[in-house]
Amino acid sequence: MLKKIMPAAAVAAAVMSTGLVSAAPASAATAAANMTISTGSGTMQFIDDGDVFKICDTAPNDGSPVFGAVFYNSYWDTSGHKRVMTILDSSDSGCNKKGYNIGNSGVYTFVICPGEWPTSAYQNSRGCTHSREFNE
Repeated sequence: MLKKIMPAAAVAAAVMSTGLVSAAPASAATAAANMTISTGSGTMQFIDDGDVFKICDTAPNDGSPVFGAVFYNSYWDTSGHKRVMTILDSSDSGCNKKGYNIGNSGVYTFVICPGEWPTSAYQNSRGCTHSREFNE
């Protein structure tokens, strides 16, 4: 029994020392799941069941709506992240919802900004915040 184990261990050690074993690259996106991001004046949520985005102005008396956007990067034909959907909520009662079909290729991210439309997938200026990358 020891003779069978030793050759296998020797082969494994030889393979590891030559660098022939490598880890698979990590995926840039993680599977979609419910996510919520927030700023001081609002929240934006992705609801995986039905691919719905919900945005809420949590400071309706400040006179500034909250704006949200979904960005998509196919890595092939979009030449970077492109804004594919927008949504806003202002001082009315309740929140707004909008559906957008999230695919399983490329990556998506969403952004919420107080008082202005998001212009970039990773916008962090003027109180904006973004989600992690995801897809189906």
